[in-house]
This record gives sequence, structure tokens and C-alpha cells, in this order.
Amino acid sequence: ALVGLALAAGIVGWLQHQLRPLVEAAARAQAANALTAVIDRAIAADLAERDVDYGDFVTIQRDASGAITAMTTDMALNQLRAQLVAQILSALEGVDASEIRIPLGSLVDSELVWARGPELRVRALRVGTVSAEFRSDFSQAGVNQTLHRIELEVAVPVTLILPGGQTELTVETGLRVAETVIVGAVPDTYLTLNGAA
Repeated sequence: ALVGLALAAGIVGWLQHQLRPLVEAAARAQAANALTAVIDRAIAADLAERDVDYGDFVTIQRDASGAITAMTTDMALNQLRAQLVAQILSALEGVDASEIRIPLGSLVDSELVWARGPELRVRALRVGTVSAEFRSDFSQAGVNQTLHRIELEVAVPVTLILPGGQTELTVETGLRVAETVIVGAVPDTYLTLNGAA
């Protein structure tokens, strides 16, 4: 009996050692997908309700000939960032202790059993605080035209409680807040006020 118990314990330990990397990878992917979807929906719904526009955040200054001399952002971006973070935190409250289910068949590299079989249950706990920063991106959009995008990049630290231990990951996602095509050469001077962009 003792030999049988020792053998069974050895087999369980071996299986756990072999399966843990697969379980961890599947859990990380599912947690990232779930949280990204929640964050994107929260931001998109908030921006749609506000009906924000590029001109709400950026002022383009031109000289008498119409040439662009400077671009500035104002405090509206800082205020929007704080409000969006609050919306994200509220949306994430329902998934703080979300349960991720991974079919055992998904741990085997075979289409026949993919997403089938008994399920492993993993707890995903959000920890820490949500961080969000605006990023400006300039790209060529044609002759003497520049596409300027303002994007919000969000990072959420998460702890996954797996069988046999836990692992940490940071879910990162970004969503476009506003964009416009600027006609004319963009100057080297791009001013930001209060770190808004």
C-alpha cells in the first residue's frame, strides 16, 4: 500500500511538473484576453459617450503663411486619463476574482481533443493599481501630410493562482483616443503641458 501511495504521489508530482508550464501559458493567455476585452469595452464606451475630438486635446499653431509653428496639448488629456482610469477600475471590479477554466484537452497538441475534457480552474486576482499613459504617434500619411494619433496605453498587474503555486503578469493594452491628418510639415516643437501626452 505504501509503495502504491508513493508511486501515485510520484505520478501526480510528475504530471504537475509536466503540465504546469502548459497550464500557466493557457491561464496567462485567457486572463490577458479577458481583461483586455473588459478594458477595451470600458474605454470605448466612455469615449463614445463623451464624443471627444482631436481638437479637444491638441492646438495647432500656424504663422501668417499658414505653416505650422507648434502643437500643444492641454490639461484636458490629464483629466480624461484620470476619468478613464476610474472607469477601468470600475469595470474590473467584476473580474477581480474571475475564474478561468482550461479544458485538459487544450494542454495537448492535438486537434481531436482541443478544448475538450475535464476543466482545470484557475483564479485570476487583480492586484495593485491600473496605470495609464497617453502616447502620441506621428506617421506619414501622404505628400506633406502627417497622421497624428493619441493613444491610451493601459497596464494592469494580475496574479494567477495556479495548482501548485502562483504567477504574476501584467496585462497591457492600448486604445486610440483621437487622430487627425495634419496638412503641412510638422515642426520639431511639440509641447506638452503637465505631462499630458
